[in-house]
Amino acid sequence: MLTRYTPPGISRNRVLGALALALAGLFSLWLQARFQPIPTRSLSELQSEPIAGYVRVQGTVVEPPRWDPEEPRLLFRLNDGAADLRVLASGSVATALQHQERIPRTADVVTVEGRVRENLDSSILEILSPDGLVIQRPEPIPLSLGTLPSVTLGTRIQVAGQIRNVRRPYAGLTLVRIQDETGEVEVAWYETLAGRPELPLGAGLQITGALGLYRDSLQVVLDDPKGWAILPWAPIPWPIAQALDLPDGTWVGIQGVLLQRDEGRWMLQDETGTIEIRLSQKLQAALSATPPVGARLQAWGRLRQIRGQKVLFPELSLDLHWELPIVTPTPFPSPTSTSVSFPSPTPSLTPSLTPRPRPTVTPFPLGEVSTQQLGNRLTVEGVVSDLRGFAPGWAVILEQGGHRLRLFIPNRQMAELPGREGLYLGATIRATGVLTLYRGELELLPQRGRDILVRRGVRPDAPPRLIGSLTPDDQGARVQIRGEVIEASSFSAGLRLIVRDESGAIPVILWENVAEMIPERLKGKGARVEIIGQVRIYRGELQLIPTVPWEVRSP
Repeated sequence: MLTRYTPPGISRNRVLGALALALAGLFSLWLQARFQPIPTRSLSELQSEPIAGYVRVQGTVVEPPRWDPEEPRLLFRLNDGAADLRVLASGSVATALQHQERIPRTADVVTVEGRVRENLDSSILEILSPDGLVIQRPEPIPLSLGTLPSVTLGTRIQVAGQIRNVRRPYAGLTLVRIQDETGEVEVAWYETLAGRPELPLGAGLQITGALGLYRDSLQVVLDDPKGWAILPWAPIPWPIAQALDLPDGTWVGIQGVLLQRDEGRWMLQDETGTIEIRLSQKLQAALSATPPVGARLQAWGRLRQIRGQKVLFPELSLDLHWELPIVTPTPFPSPTSTSVSFPSPTPSLTPSLTPRPRPTVTPFPLGEVSTQQLGNRLTVEGVVSDLRGFAPGWAVILEQGGHRLRLFIPNRQMAELPGREGLYLGATIRATGVLTLYRGELELLPQRGRDILVRRGVRPDAPPRLIGSLTPDDQGARVQIRGEVIEASSFSAGLRLIVRDESGAIPVILWENVAEMIPERLKGKGARVEIIGQVRIYRGELQLIPTVPWEVRSP
């Protein structure tokens, strides 16, 4: 009969001792792992030799991370200037980083601790704890779009512009073209990282991201949901005269009154000048409506030189905005003038140049102008009761039967005006132009200099005075002097002459638009001149200022 084997008994004390020894070993290993310094390695070391265990690396995120919320899984690429390394976080670690909003972004400088794994032909660093990722995010540099070509790739920047185009080449990526007055750039918008909002054309968009390159074209990489903001976009348009001086190819905005509209060619005028706007057939087809002549129009586009003239070319329908103010017909009162009163002019005994006769329509009564719609083209006639000069041109107040109307003549039109030497206080003027508003006051804007006819000219005149007799009490008075130019010098806004007679000397200020139409022989040292102007005191100095060029003449 076989007997069952019974193993010898094991002492309980021996079991507990072995267990305690094992736990002590594990604790010792934990202490070593916990307090032993983690080796810091360069990325090139990890790529050149096999390294096992836990390491620390540092580098810059050089492209948008890949985020897969399904697994979840985070993968990004680092570069330290010598080599690249891919970094992986998955499972609960990736979820924790996402909940803590600690997903790295392009251009971030990061320090990563993790375990090196060999993956096919390259190494990959796996983050085992959310604490193993430290992110340093550089402050963005605010820049205009025109300066981007001089910026180092990978720099974190902040730019703003108007949304001009939005397209989606494939799911997950939206390309947004923005533009400011200095240039344009495309934004690579990674939807899984930055979201996918509505991006209306014409709105302003501010982007904070890294400057990148795609097929030799600059891009701003957006992979941060906090890296964008929709802004109001309302840049200030330029005066037309200044816009015409800008270089060919400049993107610029202007505004003024629409004088002509002939299919794809429009003419716009403000108080400084006139410019042609050309619309492509594609843009004409995109417009749901067109502005009427006389509308206040704002246009944005690119300047091009066409046959020696600057022309504005808008690109999209959103580049054109217009409005037609509504005027309630009311009697047009005769306001009390606050300007300095001029002496009553006398008709010239020797008439000025007679303009070439041409057909004219019957003038519209000034007393009924207020009943007309803005934008209407009118011909009016009146007597010049006030004349003032500004940098962009001259404002003329026409009066007829107690009713008044402001007529503005830009510099270029004044230079083209036949018989302009007779345009003075008391002269009779007939003008054709578009009715508009200027600071709440009705104003007539002629399109060309030949749209103004000096029907009865007046030669400038004022009481003659010796220069030495002028005192501060004469401020605001209009006087006439004779003398010799003993000094001539230019300054930023025009020309300064010193004129002397036998009694003394006085500075004469010729603003740029006035000086340009005065003959050279009357502006140089040694010239004998007769000058009419208004006395003023500027910084304690007594000066004489002519209003129109023909107030400076030979004696």
